Amino acid sequence: DELAGTSVNVKGKLTATVTNSEGAFTLPADLPVTLVISRVGYGTLEVRVTNTEPVKALLTEGNNNMNEVVVVSYGTRLAKDITSAVSTFNASQAKEIPAAEFGQKLQGRVAGVQINMANGRPGQGIDMRIRGAATLGAGYQPLIVVDGQVLSGSGTKSGDMNLINPDDIETFTVLKDAAAAALYGSRAGNGVILITTKQAKVGRTNITFDAYRGWQQVPQKGRPDMMNAHDFATFMKGYYEDKIKYEGYTKGIPADYADPDQYGEGTNWYDALLRTAPMQNYSLNLSSGTEKLLSSSTLSYFNQDGVLLNTNLQRFSFRSNNEYRPSDRFKIGLNLAPTYQMEKNTRGYTDGNRQIIANATAASPLKPIYNADGTFNSNVSSFGMLNLNNPVQQMLLADLRYKTFRLLGNAYADIAILKNLHFKTTINGDLASVQQDNYQGTMFGIGLGATPLPRPSSNSTAAHNSYDYVSWLNENTLNYDLKLNDHHLDLMAGYSSQKWNRELRNISGSNFANDEIYWISGAAVTSGSTNKEAWSMASSFGRLNYDYKGKYLLTATFRRDGSSRFGPSVKYANFPSVSAGWIISDEGFFKKNDVISFLKLRGSYGKTGNFNIGYYNMITNVNAYNYVFGGNLTPGFGLNPTLGNPDVTWETAHKLNIGMDVKLWKGLFAVTLDVFRERRNDILITRGTVPAMIGVAAGSLPPANMGEIENKGFEVDVTHNNQVGNVHYFVRVNGSFARNKILFMDEVSWPYDY
Repeated sequence: DELAGTSVNVKGKLTATVTNSEGAFTLPADLPVTLVISRVGYGTLEVRVTNTEPVKALLTEGNNNMNEVVVVSYGTRLAKDITSAVSTFNASQAKEIPAAEFGQKLQGRVAGVQINMANGRPGQGIDMRIRGAATLGAGYQPLIVVDGQVLSGSGTKSGDMNLINPDDIETFTVLKDAAAAALYGSRAGNGVILITTKQAKVGRTNITFDAYRGWQQVPQKGRPDMMNAHDFATFMKGYYEDKIKYEGYTKGIPADYADPDQYGEGTNWYDALLRTAPMQNYSLNLSSGTEKLLSSSTLSYFNQDGVLLNTNLQRFSFRSNNEYRPSDRFKIGLNLAPTYQMEKNTRGYTDGNRQIIANATAASPLKPIYNADGTFNSNVSSFGMLNLNNPVQQMLLADLRYKTFRLLGNAYADIAILKNLHFKTTINGDLASVQQDNYQGTMFGIGLGATPLPRPSSNSTAAHNSYDYVSWLNENTLNYDLKLNDHHLDLMAGYSSQKWNRELRNISGSNFANDEIYWISGAAVTSGSTNKEAWSMASSFGRLNYDYKGKYLLTATFRRDGSSRFGPSVKYANFPSVSAGWIISDEGFFKKNDVISFLKLRGSYGKTGNFNIGYYNMITNVNAYNYVFGGNLTPGFGLNPTLGNPDVTWETAHKLNIGMDVKLWKGLFAVTLDVFRERRNDILITRGTVPAMIGVAAGSLPPANMGEIENKGFEVDVTHNNQVGNVHYFVRVNGSFARNKILFMDEVSWPYDY
């Protein structure tokens, strides 16, 4: 058959093209040359060309994807040569899933990756764990790396994942064990997800437009079973009858509950807060590739209303990936991805005790949402209940807005110094600006026992909080590839440095004249504060890949990290790993058969770390306090409520993995089995408080490394990959089990004696 769209590359060069509708191609190259011809659903073929005669090539069906190139830490490898626990997933296989966050594309697709919706906020709420990653005092989210750029994030998160447009993504690679992830060292203890965004292909020009629109509802099964008005009045009548009979209550049954039959269904306050919420997404991608220039750009708009009244998220995003190849030995690239996101009432007011959703479960079903004249019935408490303001009214009055602008960018240069010696330098930038505005007027008040409405104008408050952060990361790598007879050696060495800065501003005002002018400049009382946070890291790393006859595989990696988050004596840490593999199906004693076409055993051991403990836990901070000195009020400083611990250091995860990869019936089925065990040492715990007599008001002990957790389990991943005519079938079934166990908690020594 004539196969259009088949890739044809010059081996060892950047020159490439694809076949036309008749399966033909032309490719300028200096002879002699080796062509690498590949297509999804077919084997990869290498053809040696020594003259200008036409070349004919026949691809064999078989789906042997062991020759596929897989993105790994700081580079790529053939799938058959990987000796660690790595899973890949092509985003096109989940193209039909309407996803607000990229994690929803991965949900249920990769063994060992647990993805849950932690909350129902529009465009947010994804909670990710790889192999049940467990810790007690630090973050457990995996590290996210986009096109080689580590997302800097803030606090204990690995970057704001909801700001990555799912439509930009081409492939995912999940690094699970230490051998796969150790090159990211102190940040890889919870695993790593490598994201590759859409890139242009040589010889192709594509314009694609994707759109979807949908609706969301909270299913009835997931809603609490609320009493209707008749049931509630009957219950309360019985309560007061018992109170009269057994407790000597003398005031009689309250009028609200005396005649339950006067009520019907009443108001279901929980249902009243909910709605059928629309969501929509539009994405346009333009890509074009020549031998000199590759460019791919995606423009997207996403809009999601929340199932709660008056909640919404909108996101505008753009990504442009560009690579210029002036020669076969040199290429430069520039990638830019700005995102602007607007949220309304997606955070606060709805989560936790005594917030609006909780209020809905405590409101009296006897009370209507609206008065007879159409105005809101502000008080929804029956006799004997604490004051509770109308949750529907409060949800509609809520005005908590977030605006976020984020820009990810990186530029790189790749130079082939020699045929088998490459140098690459990359500068990555990650900057963001976040603004929060909130106004609580005279008609806004939530919580049990809230002030009856309207509140005094002196209770009106407004807040404007914002922060900006800038992170830069420079990475430099040198790769050397050597092949001598049956021996193949691939060496990589690198150095990186990173700096992260954040400035925070908080302004608040209270006592407004009315609810019409709610800017802080209209407040009678104002206050404000500023703050700054920063951390930095310097690292050196290296990797050795060795194989003998392509069937005995060995990989060793090493990374040394130094971080400003830790004290001078524990500032640096080492993260080594080693893994090995044996391709049994390539041995002479392995009898060729139609069932097992590929069989590989592999094992790995190594260390990774977790440095998500905040920025200044190693030192005791100070706060501003005023003093009376010489009869005058004098500004000064005092110890912060939390003491520092100069010995606090990284959590360290020791990971062991044994796995097997099997291809059946010429690649129609692929089976991956993994068994793993992890011991995480130096778990970070915050230990209680210290007496105020030592000079720290409400002081608490700093975080300390004082525990150990064991995590072990297994994974199974089965895929079916086939192509019949022009139809490509891909089916994936996976399962995993992980068990966490706290082994012990140590008492630790620390340098304060009180």
